Amino acid sequence: MKRTFIAIKTDPGEKIRDCITHGKTCLKGERIKWISPMQLHITMEFLGDTSTDQVNLTGQMLSRVIPAYDAPVIQYKSLGLFRNIKDPRVLWIGLDTGPVLIKIKAAIDRELKQLGFRIERRDFRPHLTLARIKWIQNKESLKDLLHAYRDYYFQESTIEKIVYYESILGREGPTYKVIKSVGFKYAAP
Repeated sequence: MKRTFIAIKTDPGEKIRDCITHGKTCLKGERIKWISPMQLHITMEFLGDTSTDQVNLTGQMLSRVIPAYDAPVIQYKSLGLFRNIKDPRVLWIGLDTGPVLIKIKAAIDRELKQLGFRIERRDFRPHLTLARIKWIQNKESLKDLLHAYRDYYFQESTIEKIVYYESILGREGPTYKVIKSVGFKYAAP
């Protein structure tokens, strides 16, 4: 069994890297696990424990589904939290994805369901996780950080591919190994 997920690899621009540096400075000493810029991604679907047969079928499905879509454009905007300021758990950058990514997600989910995967029922809220918060004492600093990036525009990116990853858990955190990478069809300029 492999622990797998489907995602969009993100290449953080200078503004995203600066935000992470600013966050680490503002929240120094807090129990926060920052995601390495090299591992930043937008999760499309977390599959969890996946058999060898399911891994192969999922790779084949992605090779069939993804090239049917134009490369989506994503805008990275504002900083937010999952849960709330009283009990923060995840610090993220919001995404304006447009309808194409939502259609791609729906197509992937339909196919995964046919392969026997349980699909999350919650609405798809695409985001870029920057940090997981274990415990934070200085919530005022967190509020200040959120306020500083509330309506901030980080970058725009054309997404070239979907990546199917294996997540290998280790003492220093997970390592992501590419199982398959599938490119989108490009729209005419």
